[in-house]
Amino acid sequence: MLFALKHVLIEFGPDRDAHIDLAARVILGTFPEARLEVAQGLLDDDLLIEARIPLRRIDEWPAVSRRALISPAVPRQTAE
Repeated sequence: MLFALKHVLIEFGPDRDAHIDLAARVILGTFPEARLEVAQGLLDDDLLIEARIPLRRIDEWPAVSRRALISPAVPRQTAE
């Protein structure tokens, strides 16, 4: 199987561990066959989640990455 390498930026902050957990749950919830790794970001305090997702499902990534970027400290609004 061919994989595409995608990234989610995890910025430094008090809820960084929660953000990593949320992003991993979102990615693996959509792509159970994904391979995840946490790596150093470009700035000293930033991290990246490197996600290897199946190439055949690359079109699903934009929606997944948007959900993975939502900070767990920010409440989500619900539609009424």
